[in-house]
Amino acid sequence: MAGSQARLKTLLFNDTSSEGHHGCHLVMQQIYTLAEGAGMEILRACPMHHDWQTDEQLQRDIRAADICLVNGEGTMHDDAPLALRYGALARYCREHGVPCFLINSVWQNNVRLNADAPLFTRIFVRDVLSQAALGEVGVSAEVVPDLTLSYQYQGKTPVRQGLLINGSVLTERLREAWRVSCTNPHLRYVSIRTVAPLQLGKGFDVYLRKNLRKRLKAYRRIAASYLHRYPAELPGSRIDKLRWRYAVLAPRRFLALLRRSQGVITGRFHLVTLCLVTGTPFYAIASNTHKIEALLGQVGLSERLRSSYEEAVGDAQRIVFSQAEQAGIASFLHDARCQAGAMFAVIAQIARDRRAAR
Repeated sequence: MAGSQARLKTLLFNDTSSEGHHGCHLVMQQIYTLAEGAGMEILRACPMHHDWQTDEQLQRDIRAADICLVNGEGTMHDDAPLALRYGALARYCREHGVPCFLINSVWQNNVRLNADAPLFTRIFVRDVLSQAALGEVGVSAEVVPDLTLSYQYQGKTPVRQGLLINGSVLTERLREAWRVSCTNPHLRYVSIRTVAPLQLGKGFDVYLRKNLRKRLKAYRRIAASYLHRYPAELPGSRIDKLRWRYAVLAPRRFLALLRRSQGVITGRFHLVTLCLVTGTPFYAIASNTHKIEALLGQVGLSERLRSSYEEAVGDAQRIVFSQAEQAGIASFLHDARCQAGAMFAVIAQIARDRRAAR
């Protein structure tokens, strides 16, 4: 970034930082860090479920922006209503001459959304399977791994001990993980949940009030979670309480817990990425999209996928990374950091060229 250049007016959509999830928080942190390094100023960050189509002021801001960034994460699949909303945003930006970029995204099982894919200025997906899905409808996309993988962990390297087990976005998978943890006392169940950060501004007056309400609600749920028992056959009414009961709220403490554990068994995509970032051995169980399988294929860790939690626990004695796996992970993370920086540099250059041509 040239120091004398005016910063690029940027709007960010699908800000997931209020979702109470360590992976989402780290994604948003990295987007802000990388955007700033590329000379972008994020003037407004649109919360995940905020409808830009009914917000006239936001529409005016879109038309005046240099860049619109859509953080795809796990949203852009199965023609989900939220995914279609961001497809419509690409159309709106194209009509008004504003560059619109889809970044950090999955793309899977879409039909209606495929019609809007060519309207994005550029698409950067997280994995090669998403790239192939777009290629099948004639749309090119570049692969840049999930932005949590651009984070460089600086924690200490203690002696590893103890196994962690974590659930899934899929209810039956989560129940399986809990059932297995109850019958294996050497396993510690842990949740990826955390409280929404208190965020000032971000271009929406509701942010502070919304996140304050979410935090208060979360603390009430945490307190209430200690009043319940969690039998091995977990009823549906206890699932949310279980997630809060076994949450490690502080990001540094959560990452440090991973770092000092012998290994993790998980069905959550972002817990896999955080294991990679902290160098923590793991076994993964498939989730609701191809995101885990695709990531493992890219890193060269496909053999780390297990069909069930029981199978993973049965293989726990072999969970330690080999030297070859460690070298492959280090190389992958280095490349992921370089690719993330390059992606933001490309986006910024396209926007500057467009602004100069006006």
